[in-house]
Amino acid sequence: MNKKSYYIAFLLPWAIIILLLQLGFTTAFAISLLLYYIYRCFLDYYRLNSNGKVDKKDIWKFILPVWSFIYFRELYFE
Repeated sequence: MNKKSYYIAFLLPWAIIILLLQLGFTTAFAISLLLYYIYRCFLDYYRLNSNGKVDKKDIWKFILPVWSFIYFRELYFE
């Protein structure tokens, strides 16, 4: 996964989340934030796995937010 498609994949859902907030769907907004967190866990894992930085057995680690910070440089700059 290249850098451009990664940025599109993690920024595009924010348009839907902000739209839900603007339209006043507070319950849907809260649910979408939770789903976005789960989505980002898998997206970060997929990016690092496709670049060869993590193995298949490391997917459970991305539930904890600290792993995205540990691999910050690899996720956003490489």
